[in-house]
Amino acid sequence: MSEAETFVPDASKIGRLGELFLQRGLLTPEQIDQVAQLQKDKKLRFGDAALALGYLTQPQLDQALGEQFGFSGKELINGSADKSLKFFYFPFSKEAEEIRRLRSELLLKFSAQEKIKLALVSSAHQDGKSYMSASLAIALSQVGKRTLLIDADLRKGSLHEYFSLGKPDGLSSVLAGRIALADALIQLMPNLYLLPAGPRPPNPLEILRAPRIRELLESCSDQFDAFVIDTYTAANASDAQMVAHQTGSVLLVARKDHSYIDELRHTKADMQAAGVSVLGTIYNQYDDAASGSSFWLSRWFSRIFRRNK
Repeated sequence: MSEAETFVPDASKIGRLGELFLQRGLLTPEQIDQVAQLQKDKKLRFGDAALALGYLTQPQLDQALGEQFGFSGKELINGSADKSLKFFYFPFSKEAEEIRRLRSELLLKFSAQEKIKLALVSSAHQDGKSYMSASLAIALSQVGKRTLLIDADLRKGSLHEYFSLGKPDGLSSVLAGRIALADALIQLMPNLYLLPAGPRPPNPLEILRAPRIRELLESCSDQFDAFVIDTYTAANASDAQMVAHQTGSVLLVARKDHSYIDELRHTKADMQAAGVSVLGTIYNQYDDAASGSSFWLSRWFSRIFRRNK
């Protein structure tokens, strides 16, 4: 047997995942043989065996699993996803699993309703609300829900930055009657569209007043199954309360060791006073140590969904 033949890995041992790493040049035939042997000896999955031997990193494995199971996030139809969107790039990471858990909770919660309509609200800046809005919208679209992600933060809206879309027109112009909704929608994925915030108006609260948001959602109800709406910080203005009132349901977003309980309680009370169903609170945690990146959420690593009593 020649040396070349010695190191041709058995496809029945390595499977599609091993073939993917071989094609990418991330593993050599010799390394694949060693991984397959450890996999057999220790009864491990191929990826776990490769990690144990130090041949792969967790991000490399997550990306490959995403491609193998159809969750690859390398390209968008329009724009490009920022590297901070871990759910997009590493769909089998711990963070992605927590987002999928939240998605499952929401799917059960809305199972008896025709549409999912949900606003995300935080009591303070830098709680990760926009990041979670984008991640949750992607997650819903990946289970076949035709999803519209709306940036209703008409003061500091930034969702377009997560997808490298420049400074597009959007919600403010649609509500002001300057452009049609169809002209403002940006398709990101087969089941995901974004309605950016658009130019900042001089009167955001007036633009968002009822029933404008409600009528907008109704106007495209046949086109979408789920609506995920980002909002402006609740403690600084009444915009979030106005949007949530027209949406009907809200998730509160809080940052561990950062958000104040009294502010959360006040925000929750404001939402309930507006007749909004508060589904729960997402507690997130991340390291915002200086890294030179403008996307400080790139180090977010855990989220827990808890019901509000």
